[in-house]
Amino acid sequence: MATDTSTDQAALLTKAALSARAAQPALVAASPATLAGTVRCIADRLRASAAAVAEANAEDMKQAEAEGLEPKLVARLDFGPEKIEQRAAVLEEIAELPSPLGFYEEHRSLSNGLRAGRMRTPLGVVAMVYEARAHVTLNAGALCLRSGNAAILKAGSEIGRTNAVLGKLWAEALEAQGLPADAVQVLTAPGREVTAGLSEAAPHLDLVIPRGGKALIQAVASQPGVPVIKHFEGNCNVYVDHGADVAKAVRVIIDGKVLMPAVCNATESVVIHADAAKAVLPELKAAMDQHGVEVRACERSREIIPGAAPATDEDFGTEYLDMILSVKMVDDLDTAIEHINHYGSHHTDVIVTPWAESIRRFTNEVDSGVVLSNASTMFCDGNTLGMGAEIGISTDKLHARGPMGMTDLTTYKWVIEGDGHTMGDADWEGAS
Repeated sequence: MATDTSTDQAALLTKAALSARAAQPALVAASPATLAGTVRCIADRLRASAAAVAEANAEDMKQAEAEGLEPKLVARLDFGPEKIEQRAAVLEEIAELPSPLGFYEEHRSLSNGLRAGRMRTPLGVVAMVYEARAHVTLNAGALCLRSGNAAILKAGSEIGRTNAVLGKLWAEALEAQGLPADAVQVLTAPGREVTAGLSEAAPHLDLVIPRGGKALIQAVASQPGVPVIKHFEGNCNVYVDHGADVAKAVRVIIDGKVLMPAVCNATESVVIHADAAKAVLPELKAAMDQHGVEVRACERSREIIPGAAPATDEDFGTEYLDMILSVKMVDDLDTAIEHINHYGSHHTDVIVTPWAESIRRFTNEVDSGVVLSNASTMFCDGNTLGMGAEIGISTDKLHARGPMGMTDLTTYKWVIEGDGHTMGDADWEGAS
C-alpha cells in the first residue's frame, strides 16, 4: 500500500508550527543583544563546521548529478568553502543591524494629553518554502530571529544533507544563547508534498513566504487559509531614453543580464527610444554577442541589428533566467511605461536617461516594487540596500513590496499612554 505522503507532511508541518508557536514568546522576551548574539553564534559555528557543511553539500551535488538534474541547477546547489565564508560574513552583518523591535513610528503627543504611537512587533511564526539554495536557510533564519519571529524553513530535498547540518547548527546556536531550539526549525523530510500541508497548519502560521519558481509559488499560494507574500517572477526591464549615454546604457544592461542571469533581478528585456536606437543597439548587440547572450528583437530593432532573432509578444513577457535578452523599440516615454507595466512582472525596472523629468515620470508611473535610474537591476538586493540580506523580493503590494528585510518581518501595535484619562465625564465615587 502506498504511503500518504501528503498526510505525513501535513502532520510534520503542523507539529513544527505548534513547536514554533510555543518557542516564539521566548524570542519576544529576549533582548535584542541576545538575538543578535545568536546570529553571531551561528556565524561562528558555520565557520567551525565548514568542512562538515561542505562535505554534506558535495554529497547533495553528487546525487543531483546522478539523478540527471540540469547542470545549471546543480550549480545552484553549491555551498562550498568560499560560499560558506561569504555567508558567515553576511550573518555577522545581520547581527550588527539595529533591531526593529520596540521601535516607535509616529510617536506623538495629542491635544488631550495622551501620547500615542505605533510600535514594531514580530509577526509571530514565519514559514518559508523555497528551492534548493542553502544560503536561504541561513539568511531567513537570521532575519526571522532578529525580528523576533520563530522560523520554519523547508527547502527542496536536493540539499537535504546540507540542510540537516545547518539545522543542527541552528539548534546548537539557539541553545547556547538560552533560547529554545524550536525557534528556528529546518525541515529536511524529502518531497514537495509539504505545500499540501500548509492549509492544515495555517491556523498556527502568521506568514508563509514561497521563494522559487513559478510552479512552487503558485502551489503555495493556492492553499486555502494560508497568509502568503509572493516572491514571484522577475521579468525586469531597462528603458534607454533618448539622449542616454551609450556607454553607460550598455554597461548597465551588460551587468544586469550577464552578472547573474539566473536570479530574479536579472535584466530580461530592453525597451529603447527610437531616437537612441541607432547609437545604442549596434553597441549592445556586439556586447551581447561577446558575452554569449542571444538577442531577440522587434522588427523595428532588427532593421538596425539584423543579426538578432525575431522577438514575439511572448518574449517581452518572459522571465528567461538565461542568457537571452529581448529588445523593443518605442517612440516615447509614455509607450515605454505602458509596455513595461503590461509585459513586466512589477519586480524591478530601470531607466537610463540624462533627463530629470523622465526619471520623475518613470519613478512615479512604473508600477514595480523597485525602480532605479541609471543603475543596474542587480542593485535590487537586500545586502546592497543595507538589510544584510533579504528574505526575498516581494512582488505583492500587501504587506511588503520589494526586498524584504527585518523590518518587513514585523507588524505594529498602537501604544497609547495616559494619566488616568477617560473618554466620558461621569464621576465615579469608588467603593464605599
